Amino acid sequence: MENTHLSRRKFLSWAAGLGVALPAAGLLSACGDDDTSTEGGGATVKRVYQTAFGFNVGNGPEMVAREAGFFADLGIDCEVISSTGTPQAMSGLIAGSTQYSRFQSISALIAVANENAPFVAFGTPVQRSAFEMQSLAEKPVRDMKDLEGKAVGVVSAGGTTEQMIDLMALRAGIDPKSIERKVTGLGTSAYQFAKRGDVVAWVGSAAEREALEAAGNKVHAWNFDDVMPIPADSYITTREEIEKNRDVVVKVLAAFYKALQFVCDESNDKQTIEWIRKYNREIPPEEAQKQLNLVRELYLAKGKDNLMVMDQAAWADMQKALLEAKIINKEVDLSQVVYADLLDEAKSL
Repeated sequence: MENTHLSRRKFLSWAAGLGVALPAAGLLSACGDDDTSTEGGGATVKRVYQTAFGFNVGNGPEMVAREAGFFADLGIDCEVISSTGTPQAMSGLIAGSTQYSRFQSISALIAVANENAPFVAFGTPVQRSAFEMQSLAEKPVRDMKDLEGKAVGVVSAGGTTEQMIDLMALRAGIDPKSIERKVTGLGTSAYQFAKRGDVVAWVGSAAEREALEAAGNKVHAWNFDDVMPIPADSYITTREEIEKNRDVVVKVLAAFYKALQFVCDESNDKQTIEWIRKYNREIPPEEAQKQLNLVRELYLAKGKDNLMVMDQAAWADMQKALLEAKIINKEVDLSQVVYADLLDEAKSL
């Protein structure tokens, strides 16, 4: 594994700034390990990809990249592991115990601008936000102004959903501080908070909304992108990885792209679900199919021709909004953060 050349003091400073909870030992010991193997007579580059939260259907392309052999075909032995959330995924990248992840672009940019985190983005599989503002159908929250002076449920304190609420509130011309936040998590339990009157709305996904409605609970919802479109999940690595191992980054992106194409082909659904359930047996096949149908819409939201394409203008707009909201404290050179040009190289492999 590549040596990240981070001092322990600098690493811990970054981690503290990102709100990352670290184990007492072990993370930094991973740095400097050999990152190649010669088993089978040929050199294979070893890498680790870590999800931003568990093994869910939305991580299908990454699991398929490994199970279908797309990594292996390009000479990469990439292990796919899970995490308990974006902070853990970030900590793995910074420590060098992992080399790749995928999380919200807004979280990556905030970490780069405010904490000098060494993150770079090199592919965007999700072309539309997975987040919705949801509320009881009988008491619908129709826009951000309906939240002024009230409480809304968020996935986690200080996380991406809170940041998005801040930006959407400012776009609507209301003070973000006028909206109280309560952690309701990501799941159907948020509905019960609303039924008790603890929140008037909550952040959820289409999959949870469908589950609620299938159980007879009607929900009113609108997508975050309908208020303020920003780049969604992006594949993230570190500056050192792209500077020292650019060819590896391109190969990893090529494997992700091939896997995304596979997942977007409905004729492959049975095999895709089998591979997903190899990582998460708790998802029944029929539920996996429902979720796969939903996430595929997010992958294809801008059409097949824009599969995995990064919207550089949207990144610039996002940075401008974050600066205006004082969520970030400086402007960064996006040419050193967003590597949209790698996709053409990856497609040629």
